[in-house]
Amino acid sequence: MRMLVVLTSLIFLLPAVVAAQEEAAPRATIFGGYSYLRNSGSSSFNGWEGQGTFNFSRHFGITADINGNYRTLASFSLLPGVSVTANQSVYNFLFGPTATTSFGRTSVFAHALFGQALSNLGGGISLPIIGGFGHALFGQALSNLGGGISLPIIGGISSGVTSATAFAMAFGGGVDIGLSRHFAIRAAQVDYLRTNFSSADALSTGLFGNTNGRQNSFRYSAGIVFRF
Repeated sequence: MRMLVVLTSLIFLLPAVVAAQEEAAPRATIFGGYSYLRNSGSSSFNGWEGQGTFNFSRHFGITADINGNYRTLASFSLLPGVSVTANQSVYNFLFGPTATTSFGRTSVFAHALFGQALSNLGGGISLPIIGGFGHALFGQALSNLGGGISLPIIGGISSGVTSATAFAMAFGGGVDIGLSRHFAIRAAQVDYLRTNFSSADALSTGLFGNTNGRQNSFRYSAGIVFRF
């Protein structure tokens, strides 16, 4: 008889426990952190990533993702304290569905994101007293190649030389380790990132090893997650 009472109580309590778990699932998450990008041309970039996800249910949501990655293509010293650099930057603006499952405070997610990539090539000059500045050589949205001049005390000036945009998509996922109800550490997010810069745009913006009309890249990210 006692066992029957216990089993009956569990049956009635189970829906309440499940409902409580559903209520505990975050309605939205915001991620910010470090991003490492390596493309098929063996070029490595370092940068940042920001991401926001709105969850329609416990397991499904929609994600907006923005990231910027940067590298120095070349640097030349003209005089002591004066240098000229060629810099490349790649930005991605992506949007798409995300599926998430949770194990306590730890969450595992996967997403498929689509949008636009911007590649820039620029130049800059560095001067030991003033700082730095740069100027674009050619103009086109979202992908730039430029140069700049840097002066050590005041700063630097830089400007884009060329830029181009292309379709982009990313497929991947990651793991968030919960520290509390509202904070987590994104231990790893790994994505396959595909961009479709034309051969001319790839060459003009510094993607020298990716001139076949498509660029295959690996992206790793880690940082802090806020849950709401």
